Amino acid sequence: MQIETPRFRLRDFLEDDRQCFVDYQMDPRYRNLYDFADSDATRANQLFNLFSDWREQDPRQNYQLGIFERRNSQLCGCAGLRQSGQSERIAVLGLELSPDHWGRFGVAIEIAAALLEHGFSDLNLDTIIGATASGNSRVARIAHWFGADIVDYRDGPEWMKARGWKEVGWATSHSAWKMSRARRRFLKTN
Repeated sequence: MQIETPRFRLRDFLEDDRQCFVDYQMDPRYRNLYDFADSDATRANQLFNLFSDWREQDPRQNYQLGIFERRNSQLCGCAGLRQSGQSERIAVLGLELSPDHWGRFGVAIEIAAALLEHGFSDLNLDTIIGATASGNSRVARIAHWFGADIVDYRDGPEWMKARGWKEVGWATSHSAWKMSRARRRFLKTN
């Protein structure tokens, strides 16, 4: 599985990518954000194994891809669409950048647009949903730009609660994506 954008290649993780993935997951900034106190790489390795298991599903329901810069193949994070546990033709979009790439919102926009286009055009989804922390207003603005609407506020995981944040749920439909400025811009650049 591979998706190309002008600056990035989203592809299935290979075993050779494991150490780079574990390294950014073990970065103190990352662990601090999510309140991971331990310095044991077990959680990161288990997550990498899960992504590998998803790759082998038949039929495949979950796509969690590494985000690699095209010019130097550097791992920038991971992103995906997960249909498992959702109603038919609905997927959850997830995207995280490694700490060295935090604040690069152009990266997030480019990657999210590619996943939305893939989900609606290639996977024939009707709706893509996601969630973010209420303290991350930039992500909320990006979601709105993609045609998403906020659908709920709920208690989030402990790391959000510790900061006084809520989890913000959002959803975008295929028709909203087709009409969005983001899609028009994405199609011009690809």
